[in-house]
Amino acid sequence: MLVLINVVYLSLDRNPPAWDQAAHIKGIVNTNLWLRGEFWGGFKELINSFWGYPPLMYFLGGLWSSIVGVSIAKISFLNTIVLVVGIFGVYKLAGETSKKEGVGVLAAIIFSLIPVISDISRNMLLDLTLTVLVAWGLYFWIKSEDLSKNNYAIGLLLTLIFASLVKLNGFLYFGAVVLWILLRNYKKKEVWGKLMLGGLLYAVWVGWWWILNWQNNMAYLGGLAGQGEVLTDPMNLASFDTWIHYFRLFFLNQMGAITTIMFLLSLLLMPKVKENKKFLFWLVFNYILLTVIRNKDFRFTMPLLPLVATYFAWGLFETKRKWVIGVVLLWMGFNVVENSFNWPMKKPVVVYTPTFLMGNVNWVNFSDYPMREYRSESWPNEEILGDIPKGKREKVLVLINIAEMNDNTLGLYSLLNKRDVEIHGVFEWGQMDFDYIILPDLKTESAPFYDTMLEVRKEAINEIWGNMERYEIRGEYELPNKGKVYPLETKIAPNVEAI
Repeated sequence: MLVLINVVYLSLDRNPPAWDQAAHIKGIVNTNLWLRGEFWGGFKELINSFWGYPPLMYFLGGLWSSIVGVSIAKISFLNTIVLVVGIFGVYKLAGETSKKEGVGVLAAIIFSLIPVISDISRNMLLDLTLTVLVAWGLYFWIKSEDLSKNNYAIGLLLTLIFASLVKLNGFLYFGAVVLWILLRNYKKKEVWGKLMLGGLLYAVWVGWWWILNWQNNMAYLGGLAGQGEVLTDPMNLASFDTWIHYFRLFFLNQMGAITTIMFLLSLLLMPKVKENKKFLFWLVFNYILLTVIRNKDFRFTMPLLPLVATYFAWGLFETKRKWVIGVVLLWMGFNVVENSFNWPMKKPVVVYTPTFLMGNVNWVNFSDYPMREYRSESWPNEEILGDIPKGKREKVLVLINIAEMNDNTLGLYSLLNKRDVEIHGVFEWGQMDFDYIILPDLKTESAPFYDTMLEVRKEAINEIWGNMERYEIRGEYELPNKGKVYPLETKIAPNVEAI
């Protein structure tokens, strides 16, 4: 059912991919070109074009797009296929944990209806693939019985390798698994031997990428929470807010307030089984680890959701009341339809109350966060690029930074339309001269979540608007969000005084 919903959604949606989505699709298109022998560089240049991300999903996407064709919707649909694999993985995980097939079926349905899972399955983000691999990794962990069964131990190793080749933080979610196995079996030479062999194979398959991207990896993993993004991440490990940050995101955004309360109540009915201790250890370990590292996002705790769906389903199953299960699924299903298609009610519909710990709690949250509706309005990304004459490789500075239009998005459209231009972001302002500038009006505010250079961007925009005699306006576009954007051609470089 969700596959059909996604097919309809992607066929109707005209919204450009946002920052990360655009960057990942661009990486997939580059891989498609490389596989066809049309990429401008070699293998190393291709890897470098991924901006430090591991290559697995780009190569899968490159192969997929070679079969179905290159377009934003077709490439984004790959995540729907990943979701199907994830649904089956959660079914196996929950069924094996509870030893009840009904729990497995219910957990798979619940997993597919979690708001962030539904939303990300329509967007080319890497976190869904990582979440699916973690779900399968947990299943293989149970079945391997601490590596005593070789076939499942191999499955566990493969999911660890694949997870590490999907996102650079992929290996983190398996740290608790290895630690648990060591703590429980540190006297067994056989376990040590298998771990050492697994480590060697991991180094062979993943080590090459770590060597190529050492600096990017250390920049991400080498700091604590106090060094995170100032505008978005909790900054102080001594603060209580830092430690409840991920639970707050889970409560407010990943699951939603009402669904989370249903989940917490279902935990009261959970029976005690031997897997509970290892999974509790795994959850606590990962929560602490993700809190301590510098960057934070509700996508980073998505790999915990297969286990959440498992225990949610198990608790509901233990109620022995079908109407309770029906109410939960009806509520979650209604959220998916309403937030995806803006039907039957017109969004936004938000009912909230302020609270001491959680801030404003949206009990009813039919809005575009965290689950965006489809939009039929067209954005003029391609038209703006059309205002830049074809010829020499023009340097283009993009100063607008909103989800639908930014340097990543315009870079993607330039690649799809085979425009030979260099797209640059604000971080290169003042470091080179630009042939063209994509300038927003003064009322269009940059999205702070994806902008760590807000002041530099404001300074650049204000300086250009104050020296418009140096530029020629090539066009004017009114955006669906009521803002305006202007492609400018540079007549006099900013560091040259007008004569």
